[in-house]
Amino acid sequence: MSQDKLIGEKNGLSFPLLIAITALILSLTSGIVNYRQNNLSSLESSLRDTRDQLQLAKNDITDIRINTIQQLVDADIAIKDQTELKQENEKLTEKLKESKIRMGELERQIKRMDHKISKQSSALKAAKRKAAAPPVKKITAAKTSPVAAKTGASNASASVDIYMKNIDPALQSSITNAIKEKGFKPTFPKLLDAMDISKKTTIFYYNDAYKEVARNLANTLMASNSGEVILRKGVSLYAANKIIVHLIGQ
Repeated sequence: MSQDKLIGEKNGLSFPLLIAITALILSLTSGIVNYRQNNLSSLESSLRDTRDQLQLAKNDITDIRINTIQQLVDADIAIKDQTELKQENEKLTEKLKESKIRMGELERQIKRMDHKISKQSSALKAAKRKAAAPPVKKITAAKTSPVAAKTGASNASASVDIYMKNIDPALQSSITNAIKEKGFKPTFPKLLDAMDISKKTTIFYYNDAYKEVARNLANTLMASNSGEVILRKGVSLYAANKIIVHLIGQ
């Protein structure tokens, strides 16, 4: 075979091969490009998902911060409210104490007023009895001599009220027996908180006719109680035979 023919056959064979190789290269290149484009699209999609998740995470963090701040604010308000409630409770407690003290003062004042009203009622009754008494009796009493006045007065006829303070029960029993042995018929009214009472044992009589009777009672008390007894004429409007004793313990 001649050299030109051989070259012609070689050129005839190499051109289709070149085309095929070129097509193969183009196909491979296209495939690589498509792969890269697909990979890039996947990466872009993944990046978008990541960005979305990051935004959601940021939103969650923001919500958490807002909720935390709100809880802190609520807690602070609750603490302040609790402090105010505590202060209000302390104020109410103090007012309650003051109210109790005031109530105690009012109760003592009421007792004093009750005692005063009782004394005034007794005085009013005595005044009414004196006003209702016949004039003849008043004149007779005024002209009666001291000796005659004492004649009607006796230990048994005296109306004796004994108010006691700091007296031992045994001593009270002993004094009561001694007084009764002398003919007295004592009563022992309850000592009221609002009642004014002497600091030392004192016997009050309200009519001169019963002064000696009161003295007899004083002597009996001194013998039984071994203490000083003050004898004094009272100024209240009681009946003539009334004798009031403030018996004070040692």
